Amino acid sequence: MKIYHYTNLESLALILKNKTIRFNRLDKVDDLEEGNVESLGVKFCKYVFASCWTESEEESIPLWKMYGGDFGGVRISMEKEMFKEYIVSNLNFENLKTQGSILSIIPPQDYTKPDFFIYPFWGYANSMFYRKITYVDDINKYIKDAIQITKYDNGKNKATIKMGSFGSYKNKRWKFQDESRFVLYILPLNPLIESQNPDMPTNIINCLLQNKSLLFSHYDMHLKDEIINTMEITLSPSVTDAQRVIIEALRDKYIPQAKIIESSLGKVIRLK
Repeated sequence: MKIYHYTNLESLALILKNKTIRFNRLDKVDDLEEGNVESLGVKFCKYVFASCWTESEEESIPLWKMYGGDFGGVRISMEKEMFKEYIVSNLNFENLKTQGSILSIIPPQDYTKPDFFIYPFWGYANSMFYRKITYVDDINKYIKDAIQITKYDNGKNKATIKMGSFGSYKNKRWKFQDESRFVLYILPLNPLIESQNPDMPTNIINCLLQNKSLLFSHYDMHLKDEIINTMEITLSPSVTDAQRVIIEALRDKYIPQAKIIESSLGKVIRLK
């Protein structure tokens, strides 16, 4: 299934050059309400990274206007199962050795970083990684109880976190986006490295309650060569001759197999 992403010329250049798609932290995107929702005082969306798309083949005037039209933007289209997969096997930590292999969308080197952990690490056969947005009247209604913490007399804590609630809901005012998105949850410590530490669950909870910050605000996912080579690039309805030359030059240099398409709205609207 093809999905569609509206973006500007600068982002297109990085996608083509690096063959990556950028996931941005939800507390840094344009929907301030979604990015700042809380549960138990935890602003969990600072740990939620998303890449936003739509399954609608019909071009959207609002999406052109918001995400690229005025600046010579584009709409790219690729198959949904676009991200590179890796065989991860026999991880070796100081206090833990694993045996066996898994097929992962996260590269092996990112399993061993001490200051973050990415979830989910498997691919498309689950709703944690890819989902359609549900539009609601009140986001907080669906988020406020997503984190539950039980405190014990011995000072240890236990948490239940419905991670899938974060990054799944937006206010109905955004319904025009008809959004689908890929989502990664990136925690500010690595439970694999601390797996032998009996205080590990409590340490995770304390990190969240303290709203511990990550050291980065985006994460780049690599694309499969066979998928990126089938990319379709739709030009903005208001594309200029100069912008067309730049886009064609980028395509020819980095992904000559990609197809450039004229907008179906080019002769009926003026975005500028």
